[in-house]
Parts: sequence; structure tokens; C-alpha cells
Amino acid sequence: MATDSTPTHSTTFGATVRQSFIAGLLVLLPVLVTYKILLFAFVAVDGLFGPSINRILSHTIPDWDHYLPGVGIITTLLVVLGIGWFTRYLAFKRIVAWAESGIERIPVARTIYGAVKQVVSPFTGKQALPFTKVVMVEYPMPGRYMLALLTRESVDDARGGTDDLVVVFVPSNHLHLGHPVIVPRAHAHPVDMTPEEAIKYLVSAGSVLNVPFDLRRTLATDAIEATSKSA
Repeated sequence: MATDSTPTHSTTFGATVRQSFIAGLLVLLPVLVTYKILLFAFVAVDGLFGPSINRILSHTIPDWDHYLPGVGIITTLLVVLGIGWFTRYLAFKRIVAWAESGIERIPVARTIYGAVKQVVSPFTGKQALPFTKVVMVEYPMPGRYMLALLTRESVDDARGGTDDLVVVFVPSNHLHLGHPVIVPRAHAHPVDMTPEEAIKYLVSAGSVLNVPFDLRRTLATDAIEATSKSA
């Protein structure tokens, strides 16, 4: 005897409610997370100078009992702009160097400061970004392929060669985490994609790919060319 597999009204209604709830959650979740992050940043930055400035206003202006939100952010921006303007002068650079030398004498502070400076300096210095090319590498095992960012186009090895090894950075979807991997140049295949597009792909856990690429065609292409010839 055949059974009727037609879904009941209650089952259909429950599935509709569940799908609608998930759809609404997917719409609201990014908005709520963005709001919370911006609110946290606003409170944190405003709290640097905001309470002090409002306290000064309450003591200097008669009958002033108001709190101005955002005045701390404006002050912080002015301080940052002022420091950036003064960094153009040699005397201020010497003061910064003297302050850095003092921080380097503090055991815990020098570790934190050094790590943060190493992360920030490639993006704020006059040198180019640490990665300019996107490559496809076979990692972490044969048959598995990952997008990577080329960070160094030559490596000095024990044999004295400089062109047959390269360094690529295989990041996670957090981008600040990952693994620098030394691979043979022949195993690093260039991808027709900008670093910005690769970063979007990596941060989105592979869900955003504005420039589709053919894996087989990519692996069939020649490896990245050496920038210099070894002797």
C-alpha cells in the first residue's frame, strides 16, 4: 500500500517559518555586529579624552552640566593629525626614537610594541606592501590547492641558490593568521587576480570570488618568473 508523501500544512508552515527566521537573521546579524563594533570603537576612542574635556568644560563654563559625546573622538583625531604632522621634522623623529628606546628596555612592553610595529609598519611605511602577487600552491599535501600571497621572490638556501625557492603566505580567513611557507618556484603558479580580490576571497572563507579562475589552466601555466638570475 502506497503511502502519501505529500507534506502536511503544518510541516510546510513550520519550514516556511524556519526559513524566514534564518533569512531575517542573516540580514540582521551583519547589521548588529557592525553596530556593536562601531559602538565599541566610539566608546573606546571617546573615552580617551572625552571625560577630561567635559570635566574641564564643567569647571570653566558657569552652570555647565552637559556631557558632549564625541568630543573625545575629535580630540583624538586632532592629536593623531598633530603627531603625523610633527613626524616630518627631524627633531620629533629623534624624540620618537628616544621613546622607542625607552620602551625596548621594558621586558613585556618591548615584546608587545615590537610585534605591533612589525604588523603595522609594512602598511604605513614608504615601502610597498609585503605581497604583490597571488599564486596557487599545492598545500598542505598533494592534491590540495590553496591561494597564497607571494611575500618573497628569492630565498638564500644552503646551496647558494637564490631563484629556485620563494616564500608565500597562506593565510586563514582572519588574514592576520597563517603560515609563511617556503616552496620551490616551480610549484608557485601565478593567478590572474589582484591581492585585494584574493583577500576578499580569503576573508569570506571562499564565498566571495569576483574573478573566477580555472584551476587546471592555472596549474598548467609556468611558474612565476625569477626577478634575478643566480650566479
